[in-house]
Formats: sequence, C-alpha cells, structure tokens
Amino acid sequence: MPGETRRYEEEVASSLGTYFEQFHMNVEVRTQWPPFEGEPVDRYSPRVDLAIGPFADQDSRREWEYDKLTELSSPFLNQLLELFRKNSKGFSFQSGIPTDCEWLNSVNPNARCFICIEIERIGTRKHRIGDIINACSLGRVGVIIAWDRSVLESFLRIAEYFTFLRGRGKPTCETRNLVVVSKEQFRSSIP
Repeated sequence: MPGETRRYEEEVASSLGTYFEQFHMNVEVRTQWPPFEGEPVDRYSPRVDLAIGPFADQDSRREWEYDKLTELSSPFLNQLLELFRKNSKGFSFQSGIPTDCEWLNSVNPNARCFICIEIERIGTRKHRIGDIINACSLGRVGVIIAWDRSVLESFLRIAEYFTFLRGRGKPTCETRNLVVVSKEQFRSSIP
C-alpha cells in the first residue's frame, strides 16, 4: 500500500518541519528529494523519501550549518541514537554507535543534506542495501525507518555485514552515521 507509506512520509515531514522551524535556520524538509537535480542526467540519481536541509548542490558544502543543527537538535538526535543502540542489542556494531550525536559531525562532512531518511516497507535486501548507501552517503545523518520488526531486523543484519567487511579490511560503505529505527520509534522521537 504505497498510500499508507506516503501518508506516513507526509505526516513525518510536517512534524519535522514544525520541529526544525524553531531553530530559525531556514531548514527545509522535502519529500521525494532528488539530490542531484540540475546536474548531468547521465548518472544514477536516487529519490530520497525525506531529506532535511539545508541542501548542498554541485560543489557547495554546508558543514558549519550541519554542525550547528547537530548542536541545536541534539536531544532529538541523541534519542534516535539511543533507540538504535536498543534495536542493535546483540549485534557486534552496537558498541560503535555513538552516545553523543556530536560525534556524527566527523563522519560525512561533504553531505548533501543534514538528515537523509529512507522509509522501507517491502523492498528486497538489495533495495535495503541501496537505502543504507543513499542515507549514509547523502546525509550528515542517515536514517532508516523500518515499517515493521522483520524489516528492522533485515536492516540490522545488513549493518552487521558492513561492519564485518570493514573489520576484515574490505572496501565497504561508510555506516558510522547510520541510524535504524522503527516507524513508531521515529514518530515518537520527534519533539
């Protein structure tokens, strides 16, 4: 039911817009965001379910703005990190999840947005790997919202696989800025 997913996406976007409005930094929340809009079209370009700006384009960088937003929204981000640690109990990567969101500022300084959010309900494992890559590569913070427990578990196993590859010295996607939570957890975390 794409309608149900889209409704959730719109509700969350509205709540996030209201939350970030208080910081007076012209933070925009976009749904179905095309991160490479206006650039050459001969490359793959995903559409991200939700993205929180400000948005970097072409060769621009927004590091200081993302650093400031991390500071201002630290209660929200730290709550998400705590939920991710709780969800990751029993996985080896749990010990690497930061306890303070300020640490996230060192992971992806060349992000295209502040928070990149992918919502997954029914996709395949390969689609979920793509969701993780997009969220972590495009956002200062990459958030995966899993629709139910089985989808959440699948994302956690994929995160464990990336950790395994890194531990073996294999090239892999950077996931130290990843947060995986359920749709209920995310919704209840928005102040």
